[in-house]
Amino acid sequence: MVNSQSVQWDQRCKWNCFTYIIIYGLLGAVTGITNNAMLSYYDIVAPNLVTGLNIYSAVSSILLAAVILSIHRWGYKKILLIAPPVTIISLVATIITHNQAIIIIAYIISSVSIGIYDMVYPLMFTVYVPRKIRTKLFTTVMSTNLITQSILTFLGGKMVVWFFAKLQHLTYLTASHLSGNQNSMHGTILANYTQAYRLVILVAVLFNVIAFFITFFLKEKPGDYRDTDVDTPESKLDSFRNIKQILSNKTIIMWIVYLSLIQFGASLITPYFPIYLNNYLHIDRGVTATINTLQTASMFIGYMVAPFLEKKLGAIVSIASTTLACIPLMILMANGRSFGTGAVLAVVIGTILFLRSGIANASMPIQQELQMIFVDKDLRPAFSSLLTLISAGVGIINGLFTQFYLLKTMAGYAHGYYIAAVLYVIGAILLLTFFKKKYNHSMENSSEEN
Repeated sequence: MVNSQSVQWDQRCKWNCFTYIIIYGLLGAVTGITNNAMLSYYDIVAPNLVTGLNIYSAVSSILLAAVILSIHRWGYKKILLIAPPVTIISLVATIITHNQAIIIIAYIISSVSIGIYDMVYPLMFTVYVPRKIRTKLFTTVMSTNLITQSILTFLGGKMVVWFFAKLQHLTYLTASHLSGNQNSMHGTILANYTQAYRLVILVAVLFNVIAFFITFFLKEKPGDYRDTDVDTPESKLDSFRNIKQILSNKTIIMWIVYLSLIQFGASLITPYFPIYLNNYLHIDRGVTATINTLQTASMFIGYMVAPFLEKKLGAIVSIASTTLACIPLMILMANGRSFGTGAVLAVVIGTILFLRSGIANASMPIQQELQMIFVDKDLRPAFSSLLTLISAGVGIINGLFTQFYLLKTMAGYAHGYYIAAVLYVIGAILLLTFFKKKYNHSMENSSEEN
């Protein structure tokens, strides 16, 4: 996909990029399980975690922000070597205990150790990859992650049903039908269904083990992640000054407002896809896994379109256009029950989700690259940390809203789509108003090569 022959590219940087693509692909497999099958598992063993999901995710984001700040001192490799063992311990903890408090703590910790991979590649690739092929590399790394995520999203749901069928001594078809009515399960049936999820979580543990060993192949230098000596008194003061300097930039303030609007809206719907499909629309667990796989695969298609969009429309128009295009689809999703039941419902909802997911993510590689050019190399970890902290604040507000109001009834899973649609409209208008003139073609005009 990436033709680097005509681009002068340091071999060590190239090696690190493609090594990280492999690592990030493995983490895609992990998130294929943790973002889908594992969410349904939490709904059984720790329901308070699910209703307050965004609050706990916000706590994870605050911790993640601290980890990101440490990149300037410790670099990428050391942090990436710590992350897999932490994830493994956390995932194992969720399957060996029935204590909800421990499960919630384990969720928070694993969210940090898994989430760090999403934060590292924008920092790493902005430094390692020449500008001419940077958008393509962003697309490649994100697409690789999505391919493996799609595969494990699909297989994860199927494995849950298969393990459940074996444990309960049922046919696959019967087990699949029962999985569509989780709320009616009791006793041994529910216990075996829960155990099936635990077995699938162990697969995620295996992928983390592999990622850990591959991380040793990264060839890192201090200049990859900092330009200054972190041990000087002045540099220690800089870590506190950086945030203030970043916040003095009006462009960054407006970018934060945009991201906050979109995050709040998206967080009302995207974490709850499996529950919305399985428990609200009563689509079988195996079919739900297929739908989630297709919408994840659609994200991959969207990522592949990103370089074309940037070239034809520019960065800002691409992001705003895809944001607006999602709105009609979200309104249709809010009325999911009006599309009937059974196979017809599954096909219609699957198609809508497929389109929404592809469109929503078509500009994501552009967005990830664009925000990194707002600041220089030394400020990028602090900037990423700031964005993560803002995300945490939005997540806390979102979590309180969902836990104590929106998701008090099952209808809230549908109403979230209406709210998200309104926020998307506001976000798109803000982008076009404040960013189009200066930043629509800023990336292609940039002379930065490293």
